[in-house]
Amino acid sequence: MNILVLDEEFPYPLNTGKRIRSYHLHSRLARRHTVHYLAYGRPDSAAYRYLEKAGLHPHAVPHNVQEKSGPLFYYRLAANLWCRRPYIVTSHHSRAFASAVTEAVTSISPELVICEWTPYAVFLPYIEHTKVLIAAHNIEADIWRRYEEHEKSMFKRWYIRQQAKKVARFEQFVFLAVDAITAVTAADAAKIADVAPGTTTAVIENGVDLDYFYPAGTDAHAQRLVFTGSMDWRPNQDAAEFFIQDIYPLLQKTYPNTEVCFVGRNPPGFIRDFNKIKGVTVTGTVDDVRPYVRDAAVYIVPLRIGGGSRLKILEALAMGQAVVSTTVGAEGLAVCDGREILLADSPVAFARQTARLLDDAEFRRQLGRAGRSFVEQKHGWDALAGKLADFLESIAAS
Repeated sequence: MNILVLDEEFPYPLNTGKRIRSYHLHSRLARRHTVHYLAYGRPDSAAYRYLEKAGLHPHAVPHNVQEKSGPLFYYRLAANLWCRRPYIVTSHHSRAFASAVTEAVTSISPELVICEWTPYAVFLPYIEHTKVLIAAHNIEADIWRRYEEHEKSMFKRWYIRQQAKKVARFEQFVFLAVDAITAVTAADAAKIADVAPGTTTAVIENGVDLDYFYPAGTDAHAQRLVFTGSMDWRPNQDAAEFFIQDIYPLLQKTYPNTEVCFVGRNPPGFIRDFNKIKGVTVTGTVDDVRPYVRDAAVYIVPLRIGGGSRLKILEALAMGQAVVSTTVGAEGLAVCDGREILLADSPVAFARQTARLLDDAEFRRQLGRAGRSFVEQKHGWDALAGKLADFLESIAAS
């Protein structure tokens, strides 16, 4: 069948969780069906060519998603106070994209349209006589509520609260309006059922490329920690701040030579400033995260904000790394505390669990072996893509 995917960008390079998930699922889906990928981008870009090579049919919309910095950005944030839709929706909407959706639906005649991120359901009015599915990578309202919980500025907290309410209303409206939804965790699926009872929903978990991420089989640096993730995403920035300000000083009391490396694209200035702290490295964009992960004794996930489930943890487990995470960081994954991972939420507990792993190399290896076994059994992309294809076929045929 013909499938049309609507997304904010072409999923390449594979350096964010969303891009990794979207690419691996849809490139495999293209082995069974014809998949057209409509997104903001350029037809002469490396991302466009990468999708073509993967058997997808990219369609580029010549318009850029609005920048997240500068005076114009703050003007748009202020102007959104008088708009019913949340900023994450209005900032991605454009006449150019709406026209491209109308043209694609007419020319391709898809049996199914997939909104590859909930905000792209804003284009529902331009889709006629075709079934529509939302790929909910997260429950976006949950993320905004967690932003509010951890924001210290009273004014920012008030603004975030207004956005959280708008996002919750938008999600409920579009969840009720579409034919089906995919969630990445059973918990997210349950929340969707609460706000949109009766909507057909399937859980398609996050996965990992088991051939690309594999154990190194060599000893890592005995006192090095690593965190990987896009550093232009606010939850990852908050995680880095939380670790540096509240956890790292506690850990250094016992391990003064501990090093920590934050690996990920586009870190803002206040994150880059962590390079001035002894033992801290902020890399920015790298071609391959695997050498940094392999070189660390412990993989840390001090996330306090987020939704869905973390591909970064699956990648670390696939590489046989010992992982310490907050409960939020590991939510949505059926890992067992003390068997495949260590969980800790307070700064004291997080520092203590990290120190426990630094002290015990054999325990690190034991966790690593259990983690690799866990992802091999439950999180390979081929099986997940097959599960998705079966679900899409059932929706198209129903």
